[in-house]
Amino acid sequence: MEVCILTPNVTVSGDGSGDFKTISEAVASVQNNNKIRFNIFVKEGVYYENVLVPKKKDNVLIYGEGMANTVISSNLSRLEFPKSTTAATATFSVFADNFIARDIKFVNTAGPEKFQAVAFHSKSNHSAMFRLDFIFGNAAAVFDMCSIRARKPLMQQVVTVTAQGADNQEKSGFSIIRSKILRFEDEEFTAVAYFGRPWKSHATVVIMETELGSLIDPKGWVAWNSSADPPPPTVNLGEFRNYGPGSDVRNRVTWVGYNPVMAEEDAQRFTIDGFINKLGWLNVSCVPYNGSL
Repeated sequence: MEVCILTPNVTVSGDGSGDFKTISEAVASVQNNNKIRFNIFVKEGVYYENVLVPKKKDNVLIYGEGMANTVISSNLSRLEFPKSTTAATATFSVFADNFIARDIKFVNTAGPEKFQAVAFHSKSNHSAMFRLDFIFGNAAAVFDMCSIRARKPLMQQVVTVTAQGADNQEKSGFSIIRSKILRFEDEEFTAVAYFGRPWKSHATVVIMETELGSLIDPKGWVAWNSSADPPPPTVNLGEFRNYGPGSDVRNRVTWVGYNPVMAEEDAQRFTIDGFINKLGWLNVSCVPYNGSL
């Protein structure tokens, strides 16, 4: 990967010392059909806004001063907008291609009482995120070296980490590698957690070389509508060399489409290089990565 030195095209600062006070204004300044990388530097602070990077605002890179210092926050949820889509609640939405974010935090503070609420929503082709806080949908995505923390749900609810929505044999799925799936720090709760609920007929999720906390239910996975009704055999779910108290696969579900002990050859298909980077687009993304196991 090339050495990356970031120089901002524009700077955002809430105190007025930059080119813009809001991130939305900075995004609007990007020319449509932009062909070269446009760097937006966001200074330390909490920015209360809902940001949209629309189609044609391509090749935007937004970066802050660290996850703990640069925060984009909102609290939209399905409770206030029941006729809208879940994606419409996102604090930050991207529809343009080749989007990159790093050293920044996206937050939705709605909480479980307000039902579905999204922090980051991407419909971008070739997007990458590094050192940021933000898993559902229909996309090919790899989550590498992520800290995935379960929050305390409402009474009689469970936690599901993913809901992958591939409905045909297109290349789509979630791969979680070298990560941690644990309870949120300072939160104790007895509700169990599952890796996911296969959302559609070809849902694909693999968990590899990841630390699994005690919150993971021994079954590991749960069906979309009922645990008594397994998903179709066309789903593709698997685990590979995980560790920690939640990694025991002896009592996992026995679905046709689930592999509790993937072969290394199969696991390699879901690495960064094997799953999303065959064309090498990440090599010039300013995002460091490990392409293999």
